[in-house]
Amino acid sequence: MDPHEFSRQLADRAARTPSKLGQAPSRTLQLAAAKPGETPYEIVHEEPPVRLRRYEPERPATDATPVVIAYAFINDPSILDFAPKRSVVRTLLDRGLPVYVVDWGDPSPLDRSLGLDDYVRRFLANCVDAVRERHGADAVHLLGYSTSVPLAVAYAALFPDRVRTLALQGPPIDFHAGDDMELFRSLAAEQDHERIVATFDAVPTPLLELGLACRKPVEYTVTTPLRLWDQLDDAAFVEEQGRKLEWITGGPHVPGRLYREFVEGLLLENRLIENELELGGRRVDLASIEAPTLLVLGTEDAYVPRAASVPLLEAIESDDTDVLELPTGHVGLSVSAVAHERGWPQVADWFVERNA
Repeated sequence: MDPHEFSRQLADRAARTPSKLGQAPSRTLQLAAAKPGETPYEIVHEEPPVRLRRYEPERPATDATPVVIAYAFINDPSILDFAPKRSVVRTLLDRGLPVYVVDWGDPSPLDRSLGLDDYVRRFLANCVDAVRERHGADAVHLLGYSTSVPLAVAYAALFPDRVRTLALQGPPIDFHAGDDMELFRSLAAEQDHERIVATFDAVPTPLLELGLACRKPVEYTVTTPLRLWDQLDDAAFVEEQGRKLEWITGGPHVPGRLYREFVEGLLLENRLIENELELGGRRVDLASIEAPTLLVLGTEDAYVPRAASVPLLEAIESDDTDVLELPTGHVGLSVSAVAHERGWPQVADWFVERNA
């Protein structure tokens, strides 16, 4: 940065400090009170620790194929309903699509033996079956998000007749896609995962968040707080940051076995894209996927680069595939203005065009 510009910014911050100090108490209360997840829902299926949410439609129910969202198993799904005008759930509801979200819940130490097979062939399969039964539908639109993308892909390969379409948001598929995946693979650095699993029956999500934060210490400890201070007089910005903080601190734990199998089988051995993953004695054959498939990618995604996602399209047999790229990051795919202005309306239309 130019020294003169840096000096100007310092002077500007100093001049605005008294005003911000006066606003700090009210802004702190606003930050603490901001919460995502305002759209009403009911629990229609429960198999502890997993619960299936059905969101109330904005208009009378239609005959549209329902959407089942397999949300990331290390975060709280409230980010899918981030704010009234930035809600993945509401955008889909507005298109007349019934929406269900798999909330993986918070496993207890007694759930430490739950693994990938349980999450795919038991929990996700039972949630999809519950939705199919409620709607009398043969298949659903299946949307996988981030760390649950491999689960959704595996399910689509094992039960292809139950998946009308497959949409994947920020999808990590090829974990050996070069240095750009280093941040994601840091979860397995120096065999840390073995010590973590040996220590915890259910791995605390804050520990995983800390591991990622340590890879970007300046951003987490300096840049983000400084950005908040700079925009403390912007009520909308403070509200957004409060919602993000609430979401970040609300993630569930991860069963020890699931964490180990994800790290060893997917991150380290890359079994999914190599067609070597087995669940319940069955090989997950990606060529079994013939459903229309959509990848939703962020061009600024620091966790999952494009190269880690697109290899899936070469591995499946679908002749209806597409890639939607948006100028935002991994989390921005759910919460940014551009994602909701240009992205999710297109995704909703893509689903509607492929209804039964």
